[in-house]
Amino acid sequence: MVRSAPLLALVLLLAAPANAASLVVVEAKGSDLAPGATIDDEASLTLADGARVVLIGEDGAQVTLRGPFKGTPASAGQGATQQLAGLLSARGADTTSLGAVRDAGASAPLPEAWVVDPAVSGAACVKPGQEVVLWRADAAKPASLTLMPADRAWTANAEWPAGEGRLALPELPIADGGTLLFELDGAASAVTFHMLPASVTAPKMAAGWMAAKQCDRQARALLAGN
Repeated sequence: MVRSAPLLALVLLLAAPANAASLVVVEAKGSDLAPGATIDDEASLTLADGARVVLIGEDGAQVTLRGPFKGTPASAGQGATQQLAGLLSARGADTTSLGAVRDAGASAPLPEAWVVDPAVSGAACVKPGQEVVLWRADAAKPASLTLMPADRAWTANAEWPAGEGRLALPELPIADGGTLLFELDGAASAVTFHMLPASVTAPKMAAGWMAAKQCDRQARALLAGN
């Protein structure tokens, strides 16, 4: 019996299933899945006609499932999966590798991933429970900043001192999916905020989530290690 123990251990090891990869739900239409939920890529899913589910893997790849569908994310095939580099390059990024991404657009690259440029309309990804930090490319002169929610329920004003590239906005009352209207020295913009789910922890997964939410400049900064 003692001699058979190593053989038994080997058999049990060979029989053990491989670990399934974790996926985070980014969007779910016509499904019981909730954004931010975590499933594995071997989970059985059934989607009715017209349903759509977007998932992000730990490597930042995006898996899009459209109904009618019955199967697992892993069985969806390459046509349903788009790599992170492709997500960014499809929207105009000049991507040389996952770790070295150059901004090819008109807007300056962000110095770090978790700052918001109030001069550019679009999406901004932020961490819940942390203050929002604004960033501007040109900090040579002082600037006047006005911000308000889309329903204009309140208005806040701030002076942005010369030489300061960042401006923290503590206790900003903004919810996931909420939009703020900015006016920076008379130039108006609208920024919609998305809160990072607690289930998104790996850096490339966070970058993939950012890309899925259209926070491309932030995703590039995160991939660049900023």
